Amino acid sequence: MTTPATLTGAPAGAPAAPLAGATQRLDALLELACARFADRVALDDGEDVLGYRELGERGRALAAALTSAGLRRGEPVLVAVDNRCGDLVCELAAWSAGAVVVPVHRDSPALVLRATAERVGARLLLGDPRHGPAAWEDATGPAGHPWIGEIVQDGAAGAPGGLPVPPLPPAELDAEQALVVFTSGSTGRPKGVVLSHRALYTKLQAIARTLPFGEGQTALHLLHLNFSFGQWTSLLTLATGGTLLLTPRFRARRVLELLARRTVDRTAVVPSMLRLIRRELDSPDGTALAAGLAAAGSPGTWICGGEPLPAGLGRGMRALLPHAGIADVFGLSESATSDFILTPDRYDEEAGTIGRPSPGVEYRIVPVDGAPGAPGAEAEPGAAGELWLRTPHLMTGYLDDPAATAATMAGRWLRTGDLARHRPPDGRVELVGRAKQLIVRGGAKIAPLEVEAAYADHPDCAACVAVGVPDALLGERLHLLFVPRAGRMPAEEELRAHGRLRLEAHKVPERVHRVEQPPLGRTGKTDRAAAARLAEAAAAAAPGGAA
Repeated sequence: MTTPATLTGAPAGAPAAPLAGATQRLDALLELACARFADRVALDDGEDVLGYRELGERGRALAAALTSAGLRRGEPVLVAVDNRCGDLVCELAAWSAGAVVVPVHRDSPALVLRATAERVGARLLLGDPRHGPAAWEDATGPAGHPWIGEIVQDGAAGAPGGLPVPPLPPAELDAEQALVVFTSGSTGRPKGVVLSHRALYTKLQAIARTLPFGEGQTALHLLHLNFSFGQWTSLLTLATGGTLLLTPRFRARRVLELLARRTVDRTAVVPSMLRLIRRELDSPDGTALAAGLAAAGSPGTWICGGEPLPAGLGRGMRALLPHAGIADVFGLSESATSDFILTPDRYDEEAGTIGRPSPGVEYRIVPVDGAPGAPGAEAEPGAAGELWLRTPHLMTGYLDDPAATAATMAGRWLRTGDLARHRPPDGRVELVGRAKQLIVRGGAKIAPLEVEAAYADHPDCAACVAVGVPDALLGERLHLLFVPRAGRMPAEEELRAHGRLRLEAHKVPERVHRVEQPPLGRTGKTDRAAAARLAEAAAAAAPGGAA
């Protein structure tokens, strides 16, 4: 029996949309939205427009086709995503048929599609055939339905007349699981994070009690669904009867033009997107672009996440677009994202911190040298330590990797790998780096984010990345990749002087390299390993070689 529940994310007094109830499944959540908001527009990708009624009908029809094709409950399926209306149709269909969704970008080559399918034990790839992967024909065979492709393994499709016997799935997968999201893999082989319907559903409830997702609002959706940040922002918009404006390709100028044409209540971004948008606003016609957004009241809120948002970048955007609030979210795929939320009403005061824990989340800051497997003593006030979380929204585990799962967990605590501290004097939590990304210069440990924060407020800084470059004498030397704002580039010694006013001497970059943009990984986050290689190459090419 389904018990009604209520999603409360709107400002006080605003109507809230009911959730699906005790089943705590994402397909039930979407089906209820399709019934409740049947006459509203759900999805608009600039080519197709789908109402909630049609979204539900197409999802149910595809789910029936999957069942007829022999799909078993708990079986994983790949879903090709590219911010098209069909992406959400496929997800709804897969969940309704009891499948586990494994999002893959439509531009993935055939070898990647097949390798992913083999890793998760998937036999099927779903996607709108008009916008299917470019490698679809090389990776799949016919499965009797235009939205369903059968993964080709070892050069051959399954037996005629039906799907082959499915491979033995990883132990973490069953009909209670909703998603497998692969981490960015910037420090090694990507891990497959398995998230249950319950973990995602309850995290949506928690986020909705904190962020203003009012009923019927419009969201410009820039993040792809192979990114957990893109998953929750799209699902919560649909759960509250809103309209998702989907953009298959991010172009900063195009985003500003879309925001100026109609009122958009929010858009979710990673900091690299904000940097590119800010660059457009710094261009000769930037004042006119900003005026257009202000006239439209768009966006009401930027929701920024995926990696730390430098205070200088956030404050710069607030100065350029004072009508647009900023919400900063921090979280891991392993905990269904958004473990800390800095809300728009607190942003101006608390910029540079990660806000407060979302409902149900507890945290500790543990000394980096603390014993694994137990929380141990907490770090001294103001001292950096590893951020640990205890939350009811945890992953089921890493796909087929119990050793990695055990290494990430310390009893009931999730070891995030992020370094944080209570900022003096107010005690608010701020990130200072990653435990595995500490730069060790002559035995002194330097957190990259601390260096970057010192430069983010430089008036000529559009972005910066602090990295360690190997050095025979000191182990590593500290270098800074610096992206200047349009038409500006201060001298290297000027930038070092800026650092000396804000950092201890050993934390001041020894070399500063101008770059057009930080290297980015596949989810739009800064690829720090690639940034370090870029700095090393730039130093070697400079007169005198590396510092």
